[in-house]
Amino acid sequence: MPSILDNVLKELPVYLGNFTHMLTQPKQLVTDHLNAAEPQARLVQSIAFLLLSFTVALVLAVVFPEVTNPVQLVSDEAGMVAHAFAAIRLLFEMLGLSALAYLAAKIAGVQSGFQRFFGLMCAACGVMLVIQVFAAALTNISLADPVTAKAWIQLEKGMVDLKPLLEQGVLCAADAKSGEVSPNAALGTQLQVELAAMQAAYLQATDRPLFKLATGLQLLAWLILLIWSARLWALYLQGHTLSTGKVVLATVLLVVFTGAGTLVYELVNAGRTMMDLYRQCG
Repeated sequence: MPSILDNVLKELPVYLGNFTHMLTQPKQLVTDHLNAAEPQARLVQSIAFLLLSFTVALVLAVVFPEVTNPVQLVSDEAGMVAHAFAAIRLLFEMLGLSALAYLAAKIAGVQSGFQRFFGLMCAACGVMLVIQVFAAALTNISLADPVTAKAWIQLEKGMVDLKPLLEQGVLCAADAKSGEVSPNAALGTQLQVELAAMQAAYLQATDRPLFKLATGLQLLAWLILLIWSARLWALYLQGHTLSTGKVVLATVLLVVFTGAGTLVYELVNAGRTMMDLYRQCG
């Protein structure tokens, strides 16, 4: 971690200038990539910006982890390997989204090559990644309230107790032939008690002024990110002199492709997760 911090601090002044320019000048960002005399060099710069953004986001996530995210950065070897695979998965997700967006744009009539689009996508993902992590970090404001902090600790402990009950008592109890779960009155009562206690703790944690303030700020950051992303997409399409109808067509196709791709991706993840769980059933 010290070496990572050293590298970030060395590159931080230039990075912040590039980050601010991209965030405040999306039109210039699109123009620079579409009209680049050497698209290969621009692509290399965008990839470097994305990698540094990932490092900055990683540092922010470790220092200010999202309150609603139970995943923590672990220091053991197995945990680091898991995070490495997660990073690779994120990379493939970005490549997949880029391919879907480019496909939608090509159908609508965009003529430029994938290299220019992917360079723009890398730069945009670098900006979006940092804003997402910053928005997540804003949730830590709510923990300044001791009521919210203690209620959240109670929720974390409750999840530790609830997870094995759901996995072993419900999912692992499914019949191998029919897939149905046999009724278990004692387990049902225990789950009902646990869920009622967790619901009360959750309502206590969320019904506090600082929690509502943190949630509002996080939603504001997400709104800014959504507007910026939508404008960047529109500017990219308009940079190819597409008509309004074709811009709308490309946007609709992007939504449809992304929805279908997300559904398939989530089904694949769900299948793998359930298979891993069933292998651990006693």
